[in-house]
Amino acid sequence: MSFLNLYLLLVISLILSKFYNGFYYFSFFILNLPLIFYDIKKFGFFSVKGIIASFLLSALYLPFLNFSVFPTNQVVQILAEEIFFRGYIQNELLKIYNPFKSIVLSSILFMVAHLILNPSIFSGLTIFPSIIFGYLYFYSKSVISSFIFHLFSNWFFLSQFSN
Repeated sequence: MSFLNLYLLLVISLILSKFYNGFYYFSFFILNLPLIFYDIKKFGFFSVKGIIASFLLSALYLPFLNFSVFPTNQVVQILAEEIFFRGYIQNELLKIYNPFKSIVLSSILFMVAHLILNPSIFSGLTIFPSIIFGYLYFYSKSVISSFIFHLFSNWFFLSQFSN
């Protein structure tokens, strides 16, 4: 299955989730499909390169984090997003485009998925941290490094904008 077909299936399920919540769970299943049919080594689960860099970069958020709003309910979702958008989509785009273009294109696809779920300026702004997630994945060849920074980015957002 080509990555664009799988992305289109994700977009359709996200749109349908606006009408029936059950499709949201189907979209989570789609995010994890690359684990079944894609080379597991491409995700770099056991690579340590870049993990230190992602923790150091994430440390910039520390003064702004509210420790009472840690996004525990988002941990699995964030990992699934990184598997799909960095480990799968970005990897496939790297076969066609240079690293910069593949990072930007996968970040645009990431932003569009967020805009479908929540059409707001905040969702549109997800492109900026997504470019950093993409670079961290490209640098480390591990979705774990982009996952760590993604987790801290969501935590920062919740700390600043939750009630």
